[in-house]
Amino acid sequence: MLSKSRDSFANEKERVKALHQYNILDTPSEDKFDNITKLATLICNVPMAFIILVDETRLFFKSLIGIDSSDVPREISFSDETIKSKGILEIQDVLSDGRFKAHPMVTGKPGVRFYAGAPLLDENGFNIGVIGVFDVITRTLTNDQRDGLVTLANETITHITLKRKTTELEAKNKRFEELLNLSTVSPEIHCILDYSGKILFINDAVTNILGYTVQESIGLSIWGFCDQEDVSRLVGVIEEGLKKKIKEFNVEFRVISKQGAVRWLSWNMVARDGRWYTYGRDITENKRVESELVKLSFVASKINNAVVISDARNHVTWVNDAFEKITGYTINDLKGKRLGDLIAGPKTDMELLEKARAMIKQNRSFTVDLLSYRKDGEPIWLSIYNTVVLDDKGKVDIEVEIIIDITEKKKAEEELQVLSLVASKTDTGVNISDAEGKTTWINQSLKKITGYTLEELKGTELGDVLSKDESDKELILSSRAKSRQNESYLIEVQAKTKDGQAIWLSVSNTPVMNDKGELERQIDLISDITQRKQIEHDLLESKEQALQLSDAKEMFLSVMSHEIRTPLNAIIGMTHLLIDNDPKVSQVEDLNVLKFSAENLLHIINDILDFTKIETGNLELESIPLDIKNLAGDIVNSLQINAGQKGNQLVLQWDDKIPGDILGDKTRLYQILMNLLGNAIKFTDQGKIDLNVELVSENSEAALLRFLVRDNGIGIPEDKQSYIFETFTQAKTDISRKYGGTGLGLAITKKLLKLYQSDIKVKSKEGSGSEFSFDIKFSKTTKGDKVLKSAELPSVFVGKRILVVDDNEINILIANRILSKWGFELEFAGNGKEAIEKVMKKTFDLIFMDIQMPGIDGFETTSIIRELEDEYFKTVPIIALTASTLQNETGKFKACGMNGHVLKPFKPEEIKHIISINLSK
Repeated sequence: MLSKSRDSFANEKERVKALHQYNILDTPSEDKFDNITKLATLICNVPMAFIILVDETRLFFKSLIGIDSSDVPREISFSDETIKSKGILEIQDVLSDGRFKAHPMVTGKPGVRFYAGAPLLDENGFNIGVIGVFDVITRTLTNDQRDGLVTLANETITHITLKRKTTELEAKNKRFEELLNLSTVSPEIHCILDYSGKILFINDAVTNILGYTVQESIGLSIWGFCDQEDVSRLVGVIEEGLKKKIKEFNVEFRVISKQGAVRWLSWNMVARDGRWYTYGRDITENKRVESELVKLSFVASKINNAVVISDARNHVTWVNDAFEKITGYTINDLKGKRLGDLIAGPKTDMELLEKARAMIKQNRSFTVDLLSYRKDGEPIWLSIYNTVVLDDKGKVDIEVEIIIDITEKKKAEEELQVLSLVASKTDTGVNISDAEGKTTWINQSLKKITGYTLEELKGTELGDVLSKDESDKELILSSRAKSRQNESYLIEVQAKTKDGQAIWLSVSNTPVMNDKGELERQIDLISDITQRKQIEHDLLESKEQALQLSDAKEMFLSVMSHEIRTPLNAIIGMTHLLIDNDPKVSQVEDLNVLKFSAENLLHIINDILDFTKIETGNLELESIPLDIKNLAGDIVNSLQINAGQKGNQLVLQWDDKIPGDILGDKTRLYQILMNLLGNAIKFTDQGKIDLNVELVSENSEAALLRFLVRDNGIGIPEDKQSYIFETFTQAKTDISRKYGGTGLGLAITKKLLKLYQSDIKVKSKEGSGSEFSFDIKFSKTTKGDKVLKSAELPSVFVGKRILVVDDNEINILIANRILSKWGFELEFAGNGKEAIEKVMKKTFDLIFMDIQMPGIDGFETTSIIRELEDEYFKTVPIIALTASTLQNETGKFKACGMNGHVLKPFKPEEIKHIISINLSK
């Protein structure tokens, strides 16, 4: 056995673990081990011998001969060195061995001089101890003595191993006896079967359950007891399981007792070593209860009320589908929990819930209405009918609760309470009538409103008493017809109080139905709205007056616009003609001054009229294809002369990433930029003015652009920047006198930007210049949109016939001078009648139509032309010439059939542009 030795020191933890498994430490002395130590003294011819087991830190002396037990530390012991060796450790003279010459048994009693020891090597190769001998003289063992000591070591291990196995066998026998006794008294059948199902062992429970004795059952097949309907099913389940290498089965089947009774058993079967180890439990009663519960659950699942079954501890075991529909909780949410704990919430009456639970403990049933909460947190009222089912001993077996959702009923009760309170306390009159509309009850407020008491109104239709006005009779009758059709209504009628005072009443009627859907009663909520009606009447009169004033204001503006623009048209038009007719050098400067003054006057008039239109909401933005780069370039180029006259440098900085497919209002954007750049030029001398246009963001539908106008002019004081956008306001009192202007430019700019849903920002420091910026979001053009350009088309103009209709001779003169230079054949008409006659006699390529003419105006003249039968009359382009700025005239242009309009005074470029568009179609 020593050949199995391993390095036990290197495996100290495993060695100690092996030692403890023998359970021999701290056990009494035994004769078997004492005999071995006596034999060791005889074989080795020494006076002292021992058997020691070496623990983690100590030495346990199992047997001693000739030695007193002493407490020697393991680390200096002979045994510790021995278990480290691979065989016998023999020290012939311990005084010559440095390891032991200071050992207590060497320096003291008994004065050891010789030692020999063999390790106790178990069957797994672990040195668990030592058998050794001592002598007080030096000596040397013979080979036979050494072999004998090894044999005694092996014998010791044999005794230790046998002792452990004997102990384990005794424990197993004891457990077997206990299990056998347990199976004997167990109410369940315990049996051992061979693989075919023949009974090899069975306990006494077979007698109580099946009526057979143990002796009668041994040797029989278990399948012989089985109901034949279940045999084929069970065999199939077991065979299929064994194929899948399943060794454990739980099956239920019926068995036939000796007396012929059918009983249900639940079997647990384990296959091992060619045997079936089984035990069967009688579940006949459970099956009966289960069958009854199935029937009960079938009935419970078909009703609309919730059913909850709980065990004796008030823990839920089953709920029906209706419970889930009512509360949202499933059986998985509730199983093993108390119903009240789940459905309770912040406003649940916990005191009422605890009273109900106390009644269950007293074996008493109960009924409660409880404010509960659904799974989603919604409050719900439940009426709970609890029935306690007692067992044979009078204790609670199960609880059955029928639960009804009474939320709507509770709401109706609460609404009735509120209605009752409101009806008695509110200032609103309440009239309750029967299905026929006859009054049955009124509140005090209705009595105060009408002066009539309940006795005076009872049995009458309220409308007949209060409303004497024939104009309201039809309204009252139609309302009564609605109530008979179960429809509510709200009406306002004139009435008279008991003392004859006229009042206005608002009547809100609600029909009340019974369970059959029939009209049971009607409730009228009646308010005195006399004061409100008076206010409405006053407001209506005020509105009419305001509309009349607005119309008068707009008409005044239109007339003033026409009267002012007409002479301006002559002045500006004639100025253009004079400049184009090669004037003398001495006249050019005068004509430019005249042109500048007229256009400045026109600018002031436009500011005033545009501001008025914005204030009255009559200005709308156009959305047409727009070339912003060209527009910005034209504006900067047109202002270069003005900028140069003041020694300024005007620069356009353009972002090339700006898309070209933009929709916008050219006129209003032009007006905004002209106002800002005009101000920058006006307030800057010998400086620089920048117009920056950059792309902020872009998507497939729109582009956001940022416009920035920067100058290094006089600047704006910080305390004045908040109100420079107010009307008729300048930053300083001398600004208007020194620089000119109306103070409307920035106010109009801010309001125009508001139409763009934008706002203007200003940064400025007095003496260091100003910076104005704003962002506008422009929609992009679609495939059908096209930017219109006014390129000169002389080939299109030459030979075209144009009719100019205007009652003003100066306008005709200007039109003749401008249009004749472009190669047109012109004819003129002084009024609408003359124009119609000319159009019917000759064919024209385009007609310019003045709007305001004596007799038939331009709108009516155009409508008459469009109504003529020939296709030519319906398609010839007709362009309005107007000095009016009325917003509604834009719609009238289209309504009467006009193709566009030119606002007087017009520039030659504008005329050329609109002619090009219409003649190119």
